[in-house]
Amino acid sequence: MAGQKRQVEGEGGKEIEAAKEQQEKQEVWREKKNLETVIKLLSSSFKEDKTRLSGDAALLMAELLKVFVQEAAVRSQKQAESEDCDQVDIEHFEKILPQLLLDF
Repeated sequence: MAGQKRQVEGEGGKEIEAAKEQQEKQEVWREKKNLETVIKLLSSSFKEDKTRLSGDAALLMAELLKVFVQEAAVRSQKQAESEDCDQVDIEHFEKILPQLLLDF
């Protein structure tokens, strides 16, 4: 009986390992896609074809955008709560936007 229990735990451990590995691959893929999107957005505003964007600059901008969006979501949620709303609407976002832009 103890041998069977160890075997089941071992198989379960393999499944957990595989699930973690799959999740890590998905996160890497998402980060790569997000970075590609940021590079395209920034590159589209370049006036000269010679202008280049370093990898570090793209990573920094991607992180800045991530923090900006998270902060906008949190502030919008707090605004909705202050108005006793159960759902965040565009009006809540519009109310927090001016101060958010000043803070960034």
